[in-house]
Amino acid sequence: MLLRIFLALAILAGAGVIAVSHFQVRPHIEGIIGEREKNAKDRDTEKQAKVKAQTELKATALKLKTTETALGETVIQLAASKQQTEAEQKRAAGLKTDLDKTRLDLNESQQKLARWDGIGLDPSQVKGLIDSEKNMRAANQALDEEKKFFAKKFADSDKKLKEILGNDPDPPMTAGMKGKVLVVDPKWNFVVLDVGEKQGAVQNGVLMISRNSKLVAKVRIMNVLADRSIANIMPGWKLGEVMEGDYVLY
Repeated sequence: MLLRIFLALAILAGAGVIAVSHFQVRPHIEGIIGEREKNAKDRDTEKQAKVKAQTELKATALKLKTTETALGETVIQLAASKQQTEAEQKRAAGLKTDLDKTRLDLNESQQKLARWDGIGLDPSQVKGLIDSEKNMRAANQALDEEKKFFAKKFADSDKKLKEILGNDPDPPMTAGMKGKVLVVDPKWNFVVLDVGEKQGAVQNGVLMISRNSKLVAKVRIMNVLADRSIANIMPGWKLGEVMEGDYVLY
């Protein structure tokens, strides 16, 4: 009987121990299970985030590649535009040079035209006078040899003539006559003057050309018009270069 009592007590004690152990261990086990489930959920979340990140990374890489391609095309287009711009700049510089030359030629043409207007003669008339003068010079050159032949024979007569005429055989002209040189031909040594018959100029008359009150040359009138005349620069009296605008005096 006593043994039964002890056995019952032992069973009750063991049951108590089991009950106590159950109530103490169960929360711990439940915590472990919850922690495991949480870890599993976190792993799933992390995996999803990783997949999303990889997807976004691929999209970013594709976008970067597309951007690089577009950038390369832009660089090529920019280089082409730069070359075209440089070509246009060179073309513009060439056009400016041509324009400057055209303006210079135009100014020279206008100056020449102004000089022709100042002469008061048509170019055809001046050309005719020049041609006539050239023909006369050609004829004079043909007569040079003949002049040399007769020079000695005429020397004494010329000396006597100068003595009779007071050593001044040049025909007289209007005293105080003044004018200007309009055109100079340095090749043939003749000038066009703005004095003619109206001003008192006569053929073979001698005039002085001066600049800054200094004698530059003497000329002898060969052809006389109403308001113009053509004169030759006298040999031995060319003291300087005759220029357009020089004064002519008698």
